[in-house]
Amino acid sequence: LLELTVVRKLYGRPLETLLATFGASLLLMQAVRSAFGAQNVEVANPDWMSGGITVLAGLVLPFNRIAILLFGSFVLLLVWVLLSRTRLGLWVRAVTQNRQRAAGLGVAAPRIDLLAFALGSGIAGLGGCALSQIGNVGPELGQGFIVDSFMVVVLGGVGQLAGTITAAAGLGLANKALEPVAGAVLAKIVVLVFIILFIQRRPQGLFALRGRAADD
Repeated sequence: LLELTVVRKLYGRPLETLLATFGASLLLMQAVRSAFGAQNVEVANPDWMSGGITVLAGLVLPFNRIAILLFGSFVLLLVWVLLSRTRLGLWVRAVTQNRQRAAGLGVAAPRIDLLAFALGSGIAGLGGCALSQIGNVGPELGQGFIVDSFMVVVLGGVGQLAGTITAAAGLGLANKALEPVAGAVLAKIVVLVFIILFIQRRPQGLFALRGRAADD
């Protein structure tokens, strides 16, 4: 419904799309808060996700975070297979690279837009399920990751799965490496300054688009 009524009218205008979807997320959070209340709900972890692996003195890898990492890798693999090995993925890539030409060849671009939006929403839902294992569930679940998500997209490059993976892993490792030395807030600032300096040199990110899509 959101794609049909709001997002579809904003294709080709990324800034307006970003603002519209962010505003829609605020409305949805308020609707959930009004319907179910603002109090967070705790989700109990299974017994096999309790505890962790002691790597070094003072360094423990919790089982629940390892499970989330494996689950995210599995979902990522499924997305890669879908985009690179199926007809739907071919259509999505065609519409992304050259919308007019894909439509001229018989691809139903509006339908592909709807399916791609639904796929992204489903992946976001799976991400919410994963986050429920390391925090309480509430209307604002995941809101703290919005800025990090924007930084990953900017650094990795829009529409680049490999760039997203590389940027997410790099930013996560950089934050955790800097936190013991500089603190959580200063570490985030240092990473943000690095991204600003980096995109001044490479505006399209780590993995830039190639071909007609880049020319457009």
